[in-house]
Amino acid sequence: MVTRKQFEYQSLCLTRQTTIFENERSFILSTKMPATRIFTKRNLVRYFTGASVFYCVAHTVACHVGELVICSGPSMHPTIHDGDLVLAERLSINSGNIHRGDIVGCLSPHEPDQLLCKRIIAKESDPVNCELLPNMRVPRGHVFLQGDNYLASTDSRHFGPVPVGLLQIRLSLRIWPVSRFGWLSNHWFWEAEDVRRDVKNKTSTTRFYPRS
Repeated sequence: MVTRKQFEYQSLCLTRQTTIFENERSFILSTKMPATRIFTKRNLVRYFTGASVFYCVAHTVACHVGELVICSGPSMHPTIHDGDLVLAERLSINSGNIHRGDIVGCLSPHEPDQLLCKRIIAKESDPVNCELLPNMRVPRGHVFLQGDNYLASTDSRHFGPVPVGLLQIRLSLRIWPVSRFGWLSNHWFWEAEDVRRDVKNKTSTTRFYPRS
């Protein structure tokens, strides 16, 4: 026969065990990692929004400020070699702040999808002397372009002066290779010199390939 005190004691022990069990169960449940959904609608919206903003900013910078280009071709040797990585800017072209001696990227008059690398030899009203324009002056709104390796370059001596509107970029700084790191344009020298050349036509060109 169970006395009243024994019954109360057993009830108290059972209550304590139940409380401990519930506390342990709660602790176990609380330590489990909550289930997360990685590809939620909100995350996807944030991802595509960020990607769109980045693309718009990069595209705006490339179109109006500048970009990195890789040069290929022999017509600008020894100034520029194959594989040189060059920083090109558009601000000078867009503002019309171009000088003799600047190295520019120009759309080919015959193949508009190609970007040629040449140096500005003469600006409008400057005298030039070549087979195409013997003892003539550069027309208004045009520039006369020529490769530094003028024996292996197709330039204004063959297709004539080009409109300023075809100029796209100005090469300003060579980044790679590191051993040849430095500025490219030295228009101060060309502004002080009257450079005139009369050589035979060649067919080589230097072209740009935007870095991906």
